[in-house]
Amino acid sequence: MYKLTDIALITGLTERTLRSYLKKGLLKGEKKDGVWFFDEEAVKDFLSAQPVRAAMKANRNALFLDFLHGAGRSKNAACVVLHLPEDNSADVAEFFCRAVNERKGLEMRFDTMRRLNRVILTGDVETVSEILVEYRAEKK
Repeated sequence: MYKLTDIALITGLTERTLRSYLKKGLLKGEKKDGVWFFDEEAVKDFLSAQPVRAAMKANRNALFLDFLHGAGRSKNAACVVLHLPEDNSADVAEFFCRAVNERKGLEMRFDTMRRLNRVILTGDVETVSEILVEYRAEKK
């Protein structure tokens, strides 16, 4: 299950934008005790919708450009693009959502196309490296 904050992290869209997609019926979920939850199928459908794909592409490009232009950077930083052909995109998304949510100062985007998971991760070099080592260790 995903929360609204996870969807925001994956897509780069604001929670406000996601709430407008909820109102329009483009994003479907269930609200329990004031918190929105989304199952894997609802997230997959949402991420494949054309307006969402276009918005995600714009956010992904902005993340790259901000990194390249050094926006707000005061220390060593990394931007890593991973292409991961693992079978279960939900496992990949959940790992990176959890890893990023447990730390500060990171940004992530996630996308999947034709069984290829793309993860874009930016943040300080040490933290990004730590997450990559963690991911590799989990996959062994």
